[in-house]
Amino acid sequence: MAKKSKRTSSAKRGFDINPWILFLIATALLIMSWLMKSFPILIFVSLAPLFALADKIHSENKFWNYAELILIALALSLLAGHVFQRDYIISSIIQAIGYTLAFVGYGFVHQSLGSRAGKFTIIIFWLAIEYLFLKLLWPVETLFLADVIQLKTDWLNWTFHTGYLGSSLWILLTNLILYLAVFKEGKINWIWLGLFLVLLTAPILYSLSSKLSAINRQEMIALYTTAISELEPNYLKQGEFIPRTAAWISILIFIFALVKNKTQKK
Repeated sequence: MAKKSKRTSSAKRGFDINPWILFLIATALLIMSWLMKSFPILIFVSLAPLFALADKIHSENKFWNYAELILIALALSLLAGHVFQRDYIISSIIQAIGYTLAFVGYGFVHQSLGSRAGKFTIIIFWLAIEYLFLKLLWPVETLFLADVIQLKTDWLNWTFHTGYLGSSLWILLTNLILYLAVFKEGKINWIWLGLFLVLLTAPILYSLSSKLSAINRQEMIALYTTAISELEPNYLKQGEFIPRTAAWISILIFIFALVKNKTQKK
């Protein structure tokens, strides 16, 4: 019994980090990531504290308090992406609200599905929201997570296969793995940390050795806002299939969560 209690308390250490510390770390790292586009390595660790903050969304009865912290962190970082120009304050807030919904959606789904709704749900929702911005709203002004690393084209030749927003998936995955390595258990998990390093470096090494050409933001915007057909045929055919697929999966997850929630109430 003693061993069980020790294991249980160890598993909860990751929740003991002060939410304001998580907020400040995430905000600082995100802002620096957007301002250091020439070498945006920090973006691969900057969202991990927000994944940890999402634990508190469903573990404590302060749902909207923590959602507000996530919203502020994202809004400030997106404004930094616009180099703090006042003309983009409103659009940064609107986009931040959209991306915050990925974490809010996770909190809602977790209430219905419990531990079956893992943190990967946040990634699915985030990509779905990016697709929504791309398809239905104003993609020319929208900042996507992939935009942070758009200048490092030599890292991104593999997006020939995935589309431009495959970079968003890469960033989200590395941050999720880092969260599991550092924040989840309250101590470093060396297996997850090793996987984080592999996930971070493998796409770069593949890209550097590849002769393919990266899909850039301009090509993506052209595909979804004009009838231009002078793009790479493979990209014309599949488009941004990763966030598009995430959008459909998100709908299914929400439907399942709603049905589960109504069933539990009965």
